[in-house]
Amino acid sequence: MSHTATLDTVLASLARPFQRRADTLLDLRECACDESRVGTCVKAYFDLHEDAPDQREARTGLNGFRHWLEDHVEIAVLDGKSSVCLETWPLTLAGETDLEAFCQKAMNRLREDRCHRASVIHLEFRFRPALAA
Repeated sequence: MSHTATLDTVLASLARPFQRRADTLLDLRECACDESRVGTCVKAYFDLHEDAPDQREARTGLNGFRHWLEDHVEIAVLDGKSSVCLETWPLTLAGETDLEAFCQKAMNRLREDRCHRASVIHLEFRFRPALAA
């Protein structure tokens, strides 16, 4: 089953509790289909999480979306000058509710736990290459 077909199932579970965010859900599908704007997908998770009604259906749908993102997206650590990928990290969103705080934790992890020779380093979300083929 393709990652888009799997996402369709996830989006279907989000459609009713997030009916007012239909445009967001359609944008998510478009991003997954053309494998672009992966950051939009991650941001949408946090936006939906923030807007989530306190309903079991919404929480279940968001949990499925979180799992889909974690299965299909990674964080790439890039040499900022040559764009060479230095390493990748799995995307782990469990317990995360704020995109800015999540990104700050990733930057702190890089500063505290990693050592690369590159003078400029960038972090980016990307679809896992094996799944983007």
